[in-house]
Amino acid sequence: MFADRRGRVVDLVVGDAHTVAMMDHDIRRGTRRLAGVRCIHTHPGDSPYLSDVDLSALRQLHLDCMAVIAAADPHCGSAAYLSPGSDHAIESIGPLSYEKLCAFPWQEMVRRYEKRISSVDTTATGAEQERAFLIGLEDSVAGEERPLEELAQLAEAAGAVVVGQMTQRLERPDRATYLGSGKIRELTLALQVTRADLLIVDEELLPAQQRRLENLTGIRVVDRTALILDIFAGRARTREGKLQVELAQLHYLLPRLTGQGQALSRLGGGIGTRGPGETKLETDRRHLRRRMRDLEGELNHVRHHRERLRHSRQRLDLPLISMVGYTNAGKSTLSNLLVSRFAPFGGTSPAGEDKLFATLDPTTRRIRLLAERDVLLSDTVGFIRKLPHSLVRAFRATLEEIVAADLLLHIVDASHPAAVEQMRTVEAVLAEIGAGEKPILTVLNKIDRLQPGGIDALLRPPDPWVALSAYTGEGVDGLLEKIARLLPDDRVTIDVLIPYDEGKQIHHLYQIGVVRELTHEVEGVRVRADVPKAYVASLPGRQMTVPEKY
Repeated sequence: MFADRRGRVVDLVVGDAHTVAMMDHDIRRGTRRLAGVRCIHTHPGDSPYLSDVDLSALRQLHLDCMAVIAAADPHCGSAAYLSPGSDHAIESIGPLSYEKLCAFPWQEMVRRYEKRISSVDTTATGAEQERAFLIGLEDSVAGEERPLEELAQLAEAAGAVVVGQMTQRLERPDRATYLGSGKIRELTLALQVTRADLLIVDEELLPAQQRRLENLTGIRVVDRTALILDIFAGRARTREGKLQVELAQLHYLLPRLTGQGQALSRLGGGIGTRGPGETKLETDRRHLRRRMRDLEGELNHVRHHRERLRHSRQRLDLPLISMVGYTNAGKSTLSNLLVSRFAPFGGTSPAGEDKLFATLDPTTRRIRLLAERDVLLSDTVGFIRKLPHSLVRAFRATLEEIVAADLLLHIVDASHPAAVEQMRTVEAVLAEIGAGEKPILTVLNKIDRLQPGGIDALLRPPDPWVALSAYTGEGVDGLLEKIARLLPDDRVTIDVLIPYDEGKQIHHLYQIGVVRELTHEVEGVRVRADVPKAYVASLPGRQMTVPEKY
């Protein structure tokens, strides 16, 4: 029974031996006041003690008081209330006799609590982490031992603290509530016990499913897609990355807009505008579509800019190698290692971190192989299981770097227990973006975390493959040798005399090839260099010799 401060009954609820539904309407009246309602109830078995669920409901609903009275003689009971000295502490009394329990001055505790909380500055600082509870479905085919482990890492990457999780074995999600009705009741109790204020679902929910779950649990619900988008929004640094993330967020938000019918209608002026008018919902949808068109236009400019960059790189005739892989597989760490060691003119690359989606904005750097050959190395955004399609569409300009590559380095975290499943996920995404037929070199990373023989025991990578540790540098030379063998070598060695008034040609030779020898003569500079075959035709009339094999 729920009663207000005047003693009037505002709600009656009957449960069973396992659970009881709380009030289905919001009784909270703000952060600086209590609900103005107290709950008096009984327990099966005539227990006079408050349970953990009772105390959690008291805290979550901000009730004035929570009391339990034993149904059997002598009708003893207990009561609890929020402590006037702390926001989260609970003080309780009992068991007491029925008479003493009725005489308990709970009104005084309410006044003291509200007086104290009204004098405290409750402005949100953003420092307190959200308490997230995870739910998902078990895949009996995949046989995952910890199906929500990756979702927990995503939640932590977004800044939440995971306080609990729950799974259910279903062939497909329930169309109404994602979980079954019995599991929903169990979930509601678990949310009260853990004091969670955020529910994260390991699937992309339908808008109706999300609203239904929020109504049943009383807390905010976020699905996997919204969680990933939130992480991307926090990690985007460049203008291009921010545009792509915003477009993906609007694609996700558009079908989830809700309105209030004619209550928020807007009327125009003049003949033909009378009637219910255009609702606020329709206005918001039109605004989102307009913004999406603007973003797509800006991203088209980005796409053309990337095409121009690719054309300029193609004039250098340097092979492009793109690193792909599951998020947190070590792509950025490996890129940073290769650039710091093998960049011909020096350079840096963003350092990697041991967390999901640490690097979002792609980078392209030039490195020199052990065979004195230069290539371009591109680091792209990491993939993940159940990658939202809106992200794939929005990041089209970025992912085109993968499609244009001459060779893909598939970086795999060999120490991860789900390495095989992660490899399949990356292969599926590559096929989706049109890069499934590209030459691929599988790179098994993090071998420093494996036991001897761990690769043979856990993985059977397709040929060609190489094992290394981007953290220690072990096996990196073998990677460069393997790349050199896989890339077609179309270079020739030339001996050319360049006049002094065309010194820019020397600079160009350094850009496109490897200069072996440089000698100053009377008529100009004689250069001996390894260059692409296509460059030979661009030097007509020069005093040049080319090996006979060409």
